[in-house]
Amino acid sequence: MNLNLYRLYGVISFFPNWVFRANLEIYDILILIFFFFIIPVFIHIQILKFYLKNKSKNIYYWLSLITFYTLDQNFSLWGVAKHGILTINLNSPYLNSILFTSVSIIFIYFLFHFSKKNTLKVIFSFVLVIFIFNIFDSPKNYSNFPKVNLIENKQVIKKNFNKKLVMIFDEMSGLNHVDSNVYDGKTNNQNIKDYFIKNNFDIYINAFALFRDTDQSLGSALNFIRTNEEYTNIDKNKEVHFFDKSNNYFVTNELKKNKFFDIHHHKNIIVNQSMYINFCNHPKVIVCNQFNPFDENLSFIKGFKNTKLSRYVSVYRNNGAIFSYFFWRAALQIRLTDSLLDPIGEKASIRYIFNQIFDNINNNKDTSLFFSHIIVPHEPFGFNKECDYDGSKTINFNRMTIKQKRIQHNLEKLCLIKYLDDFFLKLKKINEFENLEIIIFSDHDSRFIRSDNIDNNVIFFHKEKNSKMSIINNDEVSINHLLYSLGSE
Repeated sequence: MNLNLYRLYGVISFFPNWVFRANLEIYDILILIFFFFIIPVFIHIQILKFYLKNKSKNIYYWLSLITFYTLDQNFSLWGVAKHGILTINLNSPYLNSILFTSVSIIFIYFLFHFSKKNTLKVIFSFVLVIFIFNIFDSPKNYSNFPKVNLIENKQVIKKNFNKKLVMIFDEMSGLNHVDSNVYDGKTNNQNIKDYFIKNNFDIYINAFALFRDTDQSLGSALNFIRTNEEYTNIDKNKEVHFFDKSNNYFVTNELKKNKFFDIHHHKNIIVNQSMYINFCNHPKVIVCNQFNPFDENLSFIKGFKNTKLSRYVSVYRNNGAIFSYFFWRAALQIRLTDSLLDPIGEKASIRYIFNQIFDNINNNKDTSLFFSHIIVPHEPFGFNKECDYDGSKTINFNRMTIKQKRIQHNLEKLCLIKYLDDFFLKLKKINEFENLEIIIFSDHDSRFIRSDNIDNNVIFFHKEKNSKMSIINNDEVSINHLLYSLGSE
């Protein structure tokens, strides 16, 4: 077989389609092309020359490796590999991926070694087809982020309407949760409680979520499901209701039904959301601000490594390939980069997100509902004692004890309130804070221990428009009941 075919095989195998899908400047694209294409192809050609000169069948090792590499780059195999092979699960997505990769490369090697000489031609034809298909396959293109401006949905709204701000802080344990029973836990919770008392919020100390998974918890709460049994009985053959898996690569789930948005006085809704749940398909939504790690305007808090390298590594991991995940993880581990991707990037850009919500409130005077789902203080961790970003806490999560995680979680909660306070102060300066009804709650607790014996105690704070005092409520009440009671008023 001639050298030209081997060369072409390398060119097809190493070409990085993902480089062109992440809103990068030409300069950035050229840098990535150099490191992920020019250099690998050069190495490939040198290896080929060596093996072909010596007529060694060891070339099959190299061909097996690059064949798996191109399959990985084009099929984004991490999503498959992280679960293991058949019934073999090593309880780590990285170990599972190593096993999957090893078995796959060995299998490809045997194809080359024991098959006829035209095996490479057959595999090359297959690789060429998926390569061409991947060029024209657009789901991972930056342009597929949910549309921001949905002004065609705008409705006429009456004067003197009530404006409501709903903020869901994901995975935030409540003020009476077992997470409080560690060093500084009760002190931090008291500081949070005092803060909301000062701002005239009603505080529900013993509020709880019906479920400990976001899709079940928010799906039930936003559709006014009152009990676990009522939710289960919707369809006993399904565990999750009101959601579909999204066809959009940049969104995990689509919320199909949302009775909270349906309420007649909720009009011209503006949404701030993560990449986990899309709330924006509702016909009343006029602005959809989804967290976008590749937005050139995105800014981060102090301590975050907002560098070109962090961006490049995050873009690469977004491709979903096994190799990209290991590359991304290694760069984080040696503290060379931080990650822009959700949920880490969302925590690091929390001030930017609050500023975005502020601008929405300030610039939209005919909106009655501002709704946000923010993946903070969700794991992995990221705040230090000064509430600056510390990426070392992100990678050390799995090496921490339950007690250490609870101590850090309480700090993360307190830091979130610090950034929330900055946001509230800006609202007060434009005289919007008093005019807003504000509901703040969480979808579930920290989940450091998965047990039915752990109370799913979460935060729930509520401020009426022009509220002058705070009421402490110690009743055990679900967020579903509270949201229904407050939302339908």
